[in-house]
Amino acid sequence: MWLSNEGLTSLVYWDNPRDSGIAFGSVLVCLLAVRYISLISVVGNLALALVTATMSFRIYKSVLAAVNKSSEGHPFKQYLELDVNLPSDKVAQVTDSLLTSLNNILTRFKTILLVEDIIETIKFAVAMYLLTYVGALVNGLSLIIITWVSIFAIPRVYKDNQKQIDEALLPLQTKLSDLQAKIKAVIPSAIAKKEE
Repeated sequence: MWLSNEGLTSLVYWDNPRDSGIAFGSVLVCLLAVRYISLISVVGNLALALVTATMSFRIYKSVLAAVNKSSEGHPFKQYLELDVNLPSDKVAQVTDSLLTSLNNILTRFKTILLVEDIIETIKFAVAMYLLTYVGALVNGLSLIIITWVSIFAIPRVYKDNQKQIDEALLPLQTKLSDLQAKIKAVIPSAIAKKEE
């Protein structure tokens, strides 16, 4: 039931197009539905559609079994026997991972907001300034939809065109590292973060 890193990578890189299409399409349809209809209506309609489909299939299989005079049993028997309980060790592992990530983020925010490293603070300020423009153009749900599409599009495009993309980004990366080095050289050592 838990998706491994290999499973997630397989989904994102479209190794099995059917599974990737199901994962990508179902979430995208739900996000687009929430864009135009309230979340409560979307959840209610999806649950109603699921119950209607499973009930119709169960009735169909029961009628088919009665007509054929066979004893096939419950059509969802294999799924009824699945264990859907969350394993406590996996939950503890995910919780520990989330806690570690949250602590790292909080430490990073403290470093940025209290200007421990001026370069990181300037990068953060520029990013937040640009984010105000993005916020004026697009709402949060649209950003989530764009992010979801990008998660499934960018890795595959990069995998297919890795050499050309790396060659195009190399000059930009060298200029950016040169710019950072120049800024660090200009900033007095008393302000910059002390290397220990």
